[in-house]
Amino acid sequence: MQLKSYLEALYDYNYWANKRYLTVAETLTEEQLFRKQGHSWDSVHAVLVHMMSSERMWPQRWRGEMGTFLDAKDFPTIVSIRDFWVEVEKNMRGFIAEQTEQTLLRDVTYTNPKGEIFTLPLWNMVVQPPNHNTHHRGELAAMFALMDVPHPEEEVIQYFLDKSGQKKF
Repeated sequence: MQLKSYLEALYDYNYWANKRYLTVAETLTEEQLFRKQGHSWDSVHAVLVHMMSSERMWPQRWRGEMGTFLDAKDFPTIVSIRDFWVEVEKNMRGFIAEQTEQTLLRDVTYTNPKGEIFTLPLWNMVVQPPNHNTHHRGELAAMFALMDVPHPEEEVIQYFLDKSGQKKF
């Protein structure tokens, strides 16, 4: 498998898993959605906006732009998050589609929000958003469990079993 094909598959999994968790979040009451639970971003709502914001920021960096964070107040509902995330996903998939095996190996320099400058091969950074989202989906799973809200398994093997038709989740 080529690097670009791997990254496309990784993002297919990422969006499959994210959408499953957004579907669960759509079942929450407003109180549950905004309940502070002590995890990294406190609430289900804040975690989802953070995930989306981070994913949006990376392609900005890769294009040499200064990445900016989204404000959670601009996304008062799960529907507003889902709708905006559609555009974030299109942008990410578009960026990956533009790449070649060679461009994925090129070094890219970016500045983080603290003003620190880093340089890595592009592909090293492209794997970051799905990995980051996996971490935060784990937090969401814990939040859902604490509220007795059923949630799906979203490990990558579940995606491959679903995709292969062996098991539907």
